[in-house]
Order: sequence, then structure tokens, then C-alpha cells
Amino acid sequence: MLVNVKQVVKTLDGQVMKDNDGTGNVVDATVKMAIVNAVLSPVQKENGVDKVKKYELARKIYGNDEVDLNEGEIKLIKDRVGEVFPPIVVGQIYELLKV
Repeated sequence: MLVNVKQVVKTLDGQVMKDNDGTGNVVDATVKMAIVNAVLSPVQKENGVDKVKKYELARKIYGNDEVDLNEGEIKLIKDRVGEVFPPIVVGQIYELLKV
């Protein structure tokens, strides 16, 4: 599934959500940022193989504005986003990743 991860995340009233870019600058929150942050968030009792898979997926997404994701990658993204983010972000990413 080809996904445009450059899309912005919005509030319920349609305003673009804001985030910090890590250097103190306020930037538009994007699907790319949300997915990469969720995938790279630590999980208790995770083995090295799973960590490498997540790292490789994060690199794949971070380096592109459109990404071809397979079912396993989509499931992993949905699982992690669902654990890390509030419903407003989860809902938008789930809608984007409908298979």
C-alpha cells in the first residue's frame, strides 16, 4: 500500500497540530513524525530482532514522503501508534492505513 506520510495531523476543528522538532522549533505535526516516533518508542521485553525491524521501518519512512508498506508493516505501525498516541492521532493514522 502506497502511503503519503507527509500529510499533516489535524485537530478536530481542522487546524494543523504542532510539534517540537527536537531543537526547540515548533513545526507542523506530520504522519511521518508520528509513525517514526511510535515505532521507535521503547517496549519492555523486546528482543534485538524486533528492535532492528522497527529501526529499519523507521528509516524507510523517515527517508521518504511516500512509502510502500506491506501488511506486516501496517500492523506494526497501527499497534505502536495505538499504544503511544491519543485517539485524535490514532484515528487519523488508522484512517490513512485502511487496507
